[in-house]
Amino acid sequence: MSRVPNVTSVPQEIAEAIVLPGGYGDMEGVVFPACDWLRANAPIAQVEVEGHDRVWLISKHQHNKEILRDAATFLSEPNNHFLTTTAGDDYLRSILGGTTKVIDNLTPMDGEDHRGHRAAQAEAFSIEAIRKYEPRFRELATKSVDRFLAAGGECDAVATLAQNFPLEVVMEMISVPESDFALMHKMTQETFGGDDPDIVSESDADMSPETLARLWQESAQYFYDYFEDMRVERLRCPIDDLSSAIVNGRMPDGELMSPLRQNHMLSSIALAGHDTVSSAIAGGIHGLATHPDQLALARQDPSLIPGLVDEALRWSIPAKHFMRTAGRDVDFHGQQIKAGDRIMCLFVSANRDEDVFPDPYRFDITRKPNPQLSFSFGPHICLGLHVTKIEMKALYAELVSRITSLELAGEPRLKLGNFVTGLKTLPVRYTPA
Repeated sequence: MSRVPNVTSVPQEIAEAIVLPGGYGDMEGVVFPACDWLRANAPIAQVEVEGHDRVWLISKHQHNKEILRDAATFLSEPNNHFLTTTAGDDYLRSILGGTTKVIDNLTPMDGEDHRGHRAAQAEAFSIEAIRKYEPRFRELATKSVDRFLAAGGECDAVATLAQNFPLEVVMEMISVPESDFALMHKMTQETFGGDDPDIVSESDADMSPETLARLWQESAQYFYDYFEDMRVERLRCPIDDLSSAIVNGRMPDGELMSPLRQNHMLSSIALAGHDTVSSAIAGGIHGLATHPDQLALARQDPSLIPGLVDEALRWSIPAKHFMRTAGRDVDFHGQQIKAGDRIMCLFVSANRDEDVFPDPYRFDITRKPNPQLSFSFGPHICLGLHVTKIEMKALYAELVSRITSLELAGEPRLKLGNFVTGLKTLPVRYTPA
């Protein structure tokens, strides 16, 4: 392994900018400068912020890939897969029998457990399986852009476009009735929005670490309760939809997944399939609004739309990090990581690594290659990546063909949170084609 400089300490303000949720409301002023400092001065550094476990911050793209690839050394279990407070994790362990696994999906699994459950769902998420939905994605994209253009030249692109389209896509794929779409959106926001007082319904309550952990667990339980009837019905009478494919998926030994995990897989699709894609879409619209030459390029050459999708994913970074735990002592590029140490893989930094992405703070739809890490990497790479790319391609193709200009019409606002976050509002002004 190549070696990086030994760093005695990271300035506390840098550590807090990365670890604490508040800074993520100002990515350009707080989080990105902290990431830049880490990549230049302490690419593999251990920090401690009050109220949180001590963690290794991994800021370089290549180092993130190495850790994510080596799932035998850097484990998804036994700790929480995202960084929250120590008190919050302790609370979860106290009510969940010693685990922090609020949702027992693929994310916190390791080894054969992960491989088996991933195999049970892989066919349903293959590009061949997802292609059959593509005509419907295009229909929904047309309807969504119709609503956007009906706003009359100025609107909040999150509320009118980025939020609704992926919600409609994923809910149709798993056959949630349209009457429940608004409820699903509310619960998704509250599940991932615990650090943002504009989103969490108990924002005036005591937002202690234990309260935040309780709200996260209650939101996940709500999804479990909601999908339980669907799970049972799809086992009894499968139909041609994604929910049937998931719950009827067979493990390598021919067995079905446990009822708990069948349910949690459905819940995960509803959660991640909406909120993260919404953040990615909004990020791409922001990129086009702030880099008008890129909109012109996409209009002139529709073959660049897949490049727009990848750049939107790099630009937006819906999941800012994922956690790993060292399963053994390891010398990682000269840094002595001990068994049990927690590791924070910083996608928020890796996607702006100047060694991989020249001029990383420029939105560039012609960027090739574009090895963005927004889907993660290695054995745990996002199972739904084909869904995301195909639906984003459908929406952007429709959007760029029907507007001639796009610009910011006010200051965008970001959700607070260090895990799954994105734009909360995106005021834009546009000219229809």
